[in-house]
Amino acid sequence: MSTDSPVADRARLDRIQRRFGEFAAEYAALPLYAALCRELARDDEAAALLLVARPGQARPVLWLAAVHDLVLKNPDSLAAQWFPSVVGPGMTPDGDPWPDVRQFALAHRDELEARIATHGTQTNEVNRAVYVALGLALAAADVPDLPVALLELGASAGLLLGVERYAVELTAPEAREGEGPVRLGDPGSSVRCSGVDRRGAAHRLVNHGVGLPHVVARVGLDLEPVDVADDDAVRWLEACLWPDVPGRVERFRAARSLLRDDAQTLVAGDMVDDLPAALARAAAGPGPDGHLVVLTSWALTYLEPARRPDVLHHLRAAAADVRALSWLSAEPPGCVPGLVTPAEGLEGNTVLGLHRWRDGRALEPMVLGSCHPHGAWVDVSLDVVESTVLQRYSH
Repeated sequence: MSTDSPVADRARLDRIQRRFGEFAAEYAALPLYAALCRELARDDEAAALLLVARPGQARPVLWLAAVHDLVLKNPDSLAAQWFPSVVGPGMTPDGDPWPDVRQFALAHRDELEARIATHGTQTNEVNRAVYVALGLALAAADVPDLPVALLELGASAGLLLGVERYAVELTAPEAREGEGPVRLGDPGSSVRCSGVDRRGAAHRLVNHGVGLPHVVARVGLDLEPVDVADDDAVRWLEACLWPDVPGRVERFRAARSLLRDDAQTLVAGDMVDDLPAALARAAAGPGPDGHLVVLTSWALTYLEPARRPDVLHHLRAAAADVRALSWLSAEPPGCVPGLVTPAEGLEGNTVLGLHRWRDGRALEPMVLGSCHPHGAWVDVSLDVVESTVLQRYSH
């Protein structure tokens, strides 16, 4: 599957190598991936492996994921010693990883190009449970006693569907004396997620007696869902994680182990065309007197803009058949129909939003705040917390 000449498409290769250079500069703090990308920016033969990628997929992260996947498959290779995901955190040697990784990549050229040509990056960053947990608590704050069915669109392996089974810790940067972090979910869980709660929204919620609701059903919808029991498919998800970031791979493995025998349902289908059936399937869990919570986390952004209003249309229709329906979204600014993002005042590229329907009636969509795309921090307005709790008291 390799190209006849690695520099046959010079202009395209130049763009690819420029992206490698940009990645190395933007993520200079990553010891392994930044070092590899600096070399790829000037190594025609190794960078040209990416020329076989599908349209729109020729990105540095795909090359890195494909190599990471093969390294995980070949843990005894010389290249593997440079990957913390194989040898363990803090166990990689000093020196330059490029000679070993380059030799490994070129020696496995055909296998690498086969992955690059047929795969796209697909991740399940489990630490996103930080903002999912806080958002879920807010979504259910006005109807805390209703049983919840979770439906995630773009669910991949569905690991975020287990949010209430994880230990999620939110720490306020300026907590009052004697006030520790807020813990949502199962404090004894083997899956540990943590982030900074910049305004103390979780503390405010807990002080009002609000926590995570009772989840009785979990459904994930994805074009290519991943069975957590499928070792090869799961390895690709793991390969898409960056091994340089402490805790990510370990957290992923713990979540997979915890949910391997869990009663969640993953459905293959389109986010628009197959949404009505997925909504009905999820709502059947708690029944018509339940609360259906739909979650999108960096999923709607991959849907063509012209099709995004169709998601909202299907949710409106489904809201007539359940006591409560909420859509918790974590997407880039301007991505979610009906959600007006403030021109100023939100940091980061992920907006937390909430659409709600109660007894078939639509409430005003809310911008909850913003967050780091991987849950390192969350910034939710305290006014939002108070307004959701007030609605609870007014029922």
